[in-house]
Amino acid sequence: MARTHDLSSGIDRELERALIEPPIESSAYGENHAFWIHDELSGLQINGHLNTTDDLGDFSLRLGKLSVAFPDGRILQSREAGPGTTASTPASATMRFRCIEPFRRWNCDYAGVMQDVTIGRSYLTGAPLDPPRIPVRFSIDTQMVAPAWMQGALTPEGLGPVKAFIGGERYEQLFKHTGTLEVDGVTVAVSGFGNRTHRYGTRNLAAGPGAMRMLGHVWSAAVFPSGAAFGLQIFPTVDGGILWGEAFTVVDGALARAEIVDAPWLRHYRPNGEGFAIRLRRFDGDVVEIEGETLLSVPGMMIPAATAGEQIPIFQSAVRYRLGDETAVNMLERSLRRSSIETGVGRPL
Repeated sequence: MARTHDLSSGIDRELERALIEPPIESSAYGENHAFWIHDELSGLQINGHLNTTDDLGDFSLRLGKLSVAFPDGRILQSREAGPGTTASTPASATMRFRCIEPFRRWNCDYAGVMQDVTIGRSYLTGAPLDPPRIPVRFSIDTQMVAPAWMQGALTPEGLGPVKAFIGGERYEQLFKHTGTLEVDGVTVAVSGFGNRTHRYGTRNLAAGPGAMRMLGHVWSAAVFPSGAAFGLQIFPTVDGGILWGEAFTVVDGALARAEIVDAPWLRHYRPNGEGFAIRLRRFDGDVVEIEGETLLSVPGMMIPAATAGEQIPIFQSAVRYRLGDETAVNMLERSLRRSSIETGVGRPL
């Protein structure tokens, strides 16, 4: 891959530093760092999040949320909180992300105990309902290979109606990585591509009466061995229209805005084997088509609602993407109202 000179996209390097104190007095203000890490050979996905615990009144603690998912359906998860965050290293009790060089290099470490929450495993084996505990360690070195994308920066109106859903200011950046993962006492090498995010501000996914609420989204991104890359986020309206969307491709080492022609909306609960196409229209009129196939999916949070049909499940998937003759494994996150998934009513085309 060719070295790109300004991977920050002009974003202040100081924003790479973790917050030690909240800049405003608000229980809704928070900060999140996340890494989506994929092994190109096996397709496994490591998805780690470090969130401030501002809602609990202690900004010094970070909540670490981690899932390790395998294409055979095995899913390990952990959720714990702890101190230890510094300006260069957000950390919980067992996980830390260390900034080595802003917008260029980060390291991700974990050493702890995860639970095997594979669906049906306890029932099929007659094991106790308490999920088995599994010791897990990993150390992953990441090197950024595409400029950072600040959501809203490519749209004249900025984030507009979705700023509360995005959660304030948020940027992400594609990377390649190498490292090791130890599970069940067996250590394997992992390498491939991924995506990281950094968010700071206030988030509201389920607004109160009279206010807009999030009804679903598609978030997809990938980088290929040649350095070609794309990213997109899109949100629907209640009747299946488009509330807001933004996308980019990488052209000559820089982000170039693109129009979203087709996005892979969540249409069913199928965990893998789903084929789809993403179509993005570039500024020169050419349409870039990226093919994808889901390798695995991990159920995320369920956004609550007054009725079951209005609840919004979030699914986080590893996908093998294809662009021309190149392939790469990277991330896909989707959500939609249950009623739209199950009946098709109000679902974007």
